[in-house]
Amino acid sequence: MNDNPYDDIDERAERLLDDVDYDTELAKRMAKDARRITSGELSEEEFHERYREEVSEEFDVDYADFEATLGGDSEDRTDDTPHPHIPLGDQAVSRRTVMKAGGAAAAGAAAAGTSGFLSEDSEDDTFENLDAESNQESVAAQSIGQRSMGMVIDTEACIKCLQCVQACKEENKTHVGDFWMYVHRYQREDREYEDETDCESLPRPCQHCDDAPCVRVCPNHSRIQHYDGRVLCNYDTCLGCKYCEVACPYHVNSFVYSDMTGYFTGQRRDEVDRWVAGPPPDGSCSKCTFCAHRRFTEDEEGSTACSDACPVDAIQFGDLNDPESDPNQYLEDFDDDDVFQLHADVSNPNVTYVGEDPSDVDTDRVSGPTTHADLGLEAPDPY
Repeated sequence: MNDNPYDDIDERAERLLDDVDYDTELAKRMAKDARRITSGELSEEEFHERYREEVSEEFDVDYADFEATLGGDSEDRTDDTPHPHIPLGDQAVSRRTVMKAGGAAAAGAAAAGTSGFLSEDSEDDTFENLDAESNQESVAAQSIGQRSMGMVIDTEACIKCLQCVQACKEENKTHVGDFWMYVHRYQREDREYEDETDCESLPRPCQHCDDAPCVRVCPNHSRIQHYDGRVLCNYDTCLGCKYCEVACPYHVNSFVYSDMTGYFTGQRRDEVDRWVAGPPPDGSCSKCTFCAHRRFTEDEEGSTACSDACPVDAIQFGDLNDPESDPNQYLEDFDDDDVFQLHADVSNPNVTYVGEDPSDVDTDRVSGPTTHADLGLEAPDPY
């Protein structure tokens, strides 16, 4: 197991930022320091002080200091009160084209089907970069607002059917090759398997972290944390700099190289008119929203497409601050040793897994019993 929580950053930054005009070295340093905040190695104030001048100069924005982005105490906030790191337009700048001329289309094709925290460059990949932590109590811990939406995913119950993947794409109309939900299928080196259809699984949505590194590195605060715990992107102002892609320890962000191809029927804008749901525009960064648009529909509020589609109820979604919510009720049947979180020490994720922690063994990716092609999804399996 690799105990270094930062060793994925340098290589990813060099590869991901090759087609944008922003400072790669700055992205590396910010990503590493953003992850250090959760572990207590660096404070929020120190982080913003360290990068205020550089970010302001690099992106031509007013990189407000930390205090300027804060709202009131969580107990004083209501559903209409912005959460810390949610400026309402004063410091936001418009999204602009950041792709270099030439090569962008090729880069997009190469990157389109390879989102995920497993390296797409290695056939013999491992989970050694996953610093997981078994901590059942953390799933019910008080979060930043009155609510903290999150998931419990049972990897033992998962049948690897990819119906969650298909449901996510159909509902959110994500771009070709862009998967907001991805099911990693793998075989452990310490176990024998009959063939590639015999394997383990790890469904991976965005973890909607309480200490999201992607929020901290966003130069103009387009990456935001909603009062209900969801980590969202304001597509109206996203610069497409890809710093969030570099900083995320789960590799759930992907750059959008083409306009949306399907008709999205959900509500795209939140209470303060930010575009935060549905397929994002060309030139922005895309990821799972926990189906944020469903908050505005009475019959679907408090649910996600992936959890609804799972035939074995392996995905439980709800308010982690509510002891009676589906995720917390599901955990009642398990001990601390039965659950784990990914990269808990660098982001405080709001997704808890039931099953065997894969971070302590080498693994090989396999196609699993069901492939994307089996479901008619227009992208090859990155395995």
